[in-house]
Amino acid sequence: MRERGNLLLFLIFCAISVYGQKQDTTLNSVYAEEDLYEDDPYFWSNTKEVGLNITPLLSRFVPFNFGDRPPGMQGFQWKRYYSKRAFRLGLGANIGESTADSQNFFLLSVGLEKRYPISRDKKWTYSSSWDAMIQAAVEESFLAGISKGYGLEFHLNRRIFLGTQAQLILGIDNDGPRIMFQMPADVFLHVRIY
Repeated sequence: MRERGNLLLFLIFCAISVYGQKQDTTLNSVYAEEDLYEDDPYFWSNTKEVGLNITPLLSRFVPFNFGDRPPGMQGFQWKRYYSKRAFRLGLGANIGESTADSQNFFLLSVGLEKRYPISRDKKWTYSSSWDAMIQAAVEESFLAGISKGYGLEFHLNRRIFLGTQAQLILGIDNDGPRIMFQMPADVFLHVRIY
């Protein structure tokens, strides 16, 4: 009777150890699916991207000389790419004590983007976007309008890339119609999520 019990325990132990060593195919299948698009110029198709403005962090190490130009207002970007085009959402806020150098504001932009590969190795890309935006500041200033974005991105690998964007803004603020061109002064770190 004791031998049967030992045999049963041995079989259970073997089954558990074999099951515990089973290969996890979910992680491998994600990379296998990613490799299917190796020759596709749109390897970012059907992905989500999250971007953070890292300019304040970089300026601690690299002295950017922007002169009197204030830093950009957008701090967060989210993109959902379909086949060739993406839905974008941009958010920015500065909440705190208003001083002469900084003021409180809120920014929301929603739009569409299309990305074009520039280099053959797909490391450099150009993006073009149209956004509807609303910007409100604490001093009762308000801006609503559309913006045309011109972006340049460098892909460190398939999942992480750096980008910057210039914008032509057509809008209406407290003083009436307004046309502005914002030079690319912010660097965004983007992470692609499959």
